[in-house]
Amino acid sequence: MDNVEKIYNEGKLLIRAMDQPNLVKKTSGSYYNTQTWSNEFYALISEGMYSLSTTLIIPGVGVSTYKNIGFLINSDLADCFHIAKSDSGSSGNYQSGDFKANKPDFTTVSELAKYIKDNNAKMMNEVNVNCKIDAVVGLFINKCTMSDYLLQKVYVAKKMIEYLTGIDYPIYIYDYSVGKIELVDLNKEKEQEIIDNLASDRILCWPDEFEEAQYINIDTRTNTK
Repeated sequence: MDNVEKIYNEGKLLIRAMDQPNLVKKTSGSYYNTQTWSNEFYALISEGMYSLSTTLIIPGVGVSTYKNIGFLINSDLADCFHIAKSDSGSSGNYQSGDFKANKPDFTTVSELAKYIKDNNAKMMNEVNVNCKIDAVVGLFINKCTMSDYLLQKVYVAKKMIEYLTGIDYPIYIYDYSVGKIELVDLNKEKEQEIIDNLASDRILCWPDEFEEAQYINIDTRTNTK
């Protein structure tokens, strides 16, 4: 797996913002719904994802993110086909031919990276990419007053991804106030603390392509494919 800090320092780290896995309460018990995540990662390991909206983050510049949780992409391993210094209002899909967006500002990610550095540009930029699973290098949460809560949510997503893909991704905290990322040390004690604080031990992870719901346990060591 690529070294995330190295990619970040080289100005090539993209953030794909995602919805938080939400807790669903039923009479039969509660579970975390990771449907959005499982749909995207199922596509990433098969035909790929197209026209994803991402944001380039740069060391030392507090670039804003669309949401507080998501995954990380190495821009070198993605087709970055539309690059804008702010929200480009993109819609549609590159693959189906109906992608639309405002006029791009740059032709390469390195040009955007230079612009962000030179202008201390903290406004959320938008890089539309096509990619597969090999471009994904980790997961992230934003550093904020709710970081512990976000860590629990991204841990749920991490366990779903591990079950679906077999990949154990690292988690990083992104401090957008100063433009810095830091690896979360998920030692056994920290992992158990997260599990103990979760409101359910079940995850709904099956993509929409399948009719039957598939639940897994938070501790994926008890699951078999």
